[in-house]
Amino acid sequence: MNKRVFLGLNNTAGVCTRLKAGFEENGIVSDFYSYREHTFGYETDFIIRYSNIRVFRIIQKLILMGKLILRYKYFIYDSSSTLLPDYRDIKILRFFGKKCMMVFTGCDIRIPELVEKYRWNPCKDCEDSYKKFVGCDIEAKKSIIEKIEREFDFIVAPQEASGYLKRDFIRAYFPVNPEKFPTEKYNKKKLNPKLRILHAPSNPVYKGTKYIVEVINRLKDNFDFEFITITNISINELYNEIEKSDLIIDQMLTGIYGLFSIEAMAMYKPVVCYVREDSWDLIADECPIYNASPDTLYDTLYNILSNPSQLIERGIRSRAFVEKFHNAKKTSKKFYALFEKA
Repeated sequence: MNKRVFLGLNNTAGVCTRLKAGFEENGIVSDFYSYREHTFGYETDFIIRYSNIRVFRIIQKLILMGKLILRYKYFIYDSSSTLLPDYRDIKILRFFGKKCMMVFTGCDIRIPELVEKYRWNPCKDCEDSYKKFVGCDIEAKKSIIEKIEREFDFIVAPQEASGYLKRDFIRAYFPVNPEKFPTEKYNKKKLNPKLRILHAPSNPVYKGTKYIVEVINRLKDNFDFEFITITNISINELYNEIEKSDLIIDQMLTGIYGLFSIEAMAMYKPVVCYVREDSWDLIADECPIYNASPDTLYDTLYNILSNPSQLIERGIRSRAFVEKFHNAKKTSKKFYALFEKA
């Protein structure tokens, strides 16, 4: 049996790309499939393209399923999407003895009625345009989650999913590849003469940018620092901006830290981010993130700006945290072990 791993079909914040690199570090061949090139330029192994003619499209799907069954033993999907409607492909794969995993990453698992009990939450200010972009149809989402719970061998999800999922799941530590951020390049142990703070929201409303800007404007009355906001840039441009900065502010609403925070920490950059109470209780003893909500952000940044030298030590701790909990090589090895034992 060829023990290759299939990855697809989304690549939310590059999660499949990083898992692929982790598998390959462990000597496990894996391939990433998608319907399109990624917006941020993450590499895709195979682009799936179907004919517009229905009969040809059906034949292409049958041929593809046959190839996948012969080529791969384990299947990992990102953010609810699979190859056939109603997860019929998962039924077929499991019939042939394949093991399947679904990785939830955020909006795909989040149910507004269960997060709105928290004062700060990502559904608070969410606009209809963003709901449409992420496919946030609540009733459809509930139905999808139920089907995934029924059809998949493993589910990986953020801690907040404990309120939505009825079965056990693997708590997500989203992966990065620390070797892409070599210590000799990023562990500079010095700050800019004028402290540089970076905020790079993929969506300003969803990330709570307005709350951050309000606090920054208040702080400028007392401190001289540089605040940079960027959006819609390539991944390499983002890395350059992170490297030039002293402090990263991620988000104030979603309640979890994402891959932007993790990669910044891998580059020895301390991060300010809102982590929801139930998640924070699980990681507070080791996590170096400055946990701040819109209510506490002013005091958090005031403390940092009053004593910026603390950022050096916090950056070193941030890198250590990523290497311990978010190393893609370790994550991929863990996932593969789960498949092998099932």
